[in-house]
Amino acid sequence: MKRRMGRWRALLVLLWRAGRWQAVVVGVLAIVQGLLPTGLILATGELVAAVPDAVRQGLDSAAGDRALWALGLVGGAFVAGAILQAITSYQVSVLDNRYAEALHDAVARATLGTPGIAPLEDPRIANEIAALEEVERVDNFLETVANLRQVVQERATGIGAFLILLSFAWWAPFVLYIGWRAVIVMVTRLVEHGVELGFSLGAAGEMRRSRYLRGLAVESAAAKEIRVFGLADWVTGSYAHSWLTSMRRIWRGRFNDGLRTIGAVAVLAVAHVVVLGVLGWEAARGTLSVAQVVVFVQAVLATESLGWVGDPQWATSRAAVVAGQVVDLERRLAAAPSAGPARAAVDGPSGPVAVRLENLSFTYRGRAQPTLSGLDLEIPPGQSLAIVGENGVGKTTLIKLLCGLYDPDAGAVRIDGASPQQDRSRIGVIFQEFVRYELPLRENVGFGNLSLTGEEEVLRRALADAGGADLLATMPLGWDTVLARGYEGGRDLSGGQWQKVALARALTAIRGGAGLLILDEPTANLDVRAETELFDRFLELTRDTTTILVSHRLASVRHADRIVVIDDGRIVEDGTHDELRALGGRYDRMFGLQAQRFAAEAAGTGGGEADA
Repeated sequence: MKRRMGRWRALLVLLWRAGRWQAVVVGVLAIVQGLLPTGLILATGELVAAVPDAVRQGLDSAAGDRALWALGLVGGAFVAGAILQAITSYQVSVLDNRYAEALHDAVARATLGTPGIAPLEDPRIANEIAALEEVERVDNFLETVANLRQVVQERATGIGAFLILLSFAWWAPFVLYIGWRAVIVMVTRLVEHGVELGFSLGAAGEMRRSRYLRGLAVESAAAKEIRVFGLADWVTGSYAHSWLTSMRRIWRGRFNDGLRTIGAVAVLAVAHVVVLGVLGWEAARGTLSVAQVVVFVQAVLATESLGWVGDPQWATSRAAVVAGQVVDLERRLAAAPSAGPARAAVDGPSGPVAVRLENLSFTYRGRAQPTLSGLDLEIPPGQSLAIVGENGVGKTTLIKLLCGLYDPDAGAVRIDGASPQQDRSRIGVIFQEFVRYELPLRENVGFGNLSLTGEEEVLRRALADAGGADLLATMPLGWDTVLARGYEGGRDLSGGQWQKVALARALTAIRGGAGLLILDEPTANLDVRAETELFDRFLELTRDTTTILVSHRLASVRHADRIVVIDDGRIVEDGTHDELRALGGRYDRMFGLQAQRFAAEAAGTGGGEADA
């Protein structure tokens, strides 16, 4: 009961956010509309009672006046209902759109409001977000207020009928209410159980997997490999298995609840038989007039508004479960500190920053072995630092900690003496798996600093510095060309072109005041010579910026001011390229092995990469 009340409270919270006075107006109008049938029942009873005398005495008699008055009330109820319906429909349509926006905003705030990404990588939260995404996609929630209004209106009608039946027999409305309540509890449980299973770890996880497998089957990204490797039957079979596994959980729960619902319907039938039977008995005895029988029978029928309202209540119950899930997700994710201010404008702080890592330790959830352990590092302002090491030693993890995407288990990250989460405007980063936004070129470059998206000269200079000077000329709509097929005038880019756009985004961040630039192997798809040339050019362009380069190709970073080697969660070597070569340690061995491989490749192809 407490859990159900929490869901309805969450639904009201989101409605309040959507529009306070609109929610109050719609609520009042729904109650008034719901009470109109009660007035109509009473007016009908008055009309039935007055008609016989009016027929005998004429319309100009007192009985005729009474009949005309009752007829006027009946007509007035219909007219009032039509007027209220028109007014309410408009208010409901406005509030419905605002509610859908409030719900989507709540999900976005919950997921985007975390300062780091660790909560989003929690399997349970990831499954909940995926389930919410699916529900949002299917339901849209564009009729939540309309459905809720219908439920409130029906409940008001049921309460009016309940009060009328009290004048027949005090116990009658309670008997009917118990019957309808049994039905509504069981059907609500059936609906909520189905939605809850959709959010459960097992069902949601299988549903996520089935959606992924379906995407493999119908989307173009995997089309080539699926055909070449003959994976079509495996994909479709696995998709069917995952989908059926998740749905069987829901079907099993619905079946059990459905049996209980049948029992509740039987209770309702008995309640109606008892009340209508007594009503018929009293009418046969002559203790009730025809008008009273008409009123009470209508009231008995109207008590159905106390029960299951049908699709509107099903949709409203589903919306309440989702609202409770969203508000609960907000609460849990809001337990983390604020994500910090938005990226600063151009006139904010600028210049290179100092970076300090103090006794940094970090272990991924579910792992016993720490990825980083007691790592210390200090980078003075304006220095270019390269981070190298074998795959899996924690280079990318270190970058995520530097960006404040993870909180360290121990130690601290300081950028100009502050936590990176306090002001990310001083950080520009391009990850290996950078985002290819299906948005115009302007945004793809300007996202480095939103305040510069309208400064075309700044964007053009950043794109040119990233090696994409000729890219803009190929865009049919210039800066407003969407970088994806399927859009009017849209263009897709090659891998190398996308890397230039991503690097231009990082340069835009510098133009906007970022004092630390991090490149986490964003050029991994380029050959070693192209990557080396790009890094060298980038080091030249960012001479007045603190720069961190991550690469597994040591030749690409040898011109950095300083190189550190990570192994076993710590920095094991630190120095310039020449110093580390002279040291004869880990860096020297890795560099020698790579140089031999590149020399062999160059000899086999006639290329000139042996200078690595």
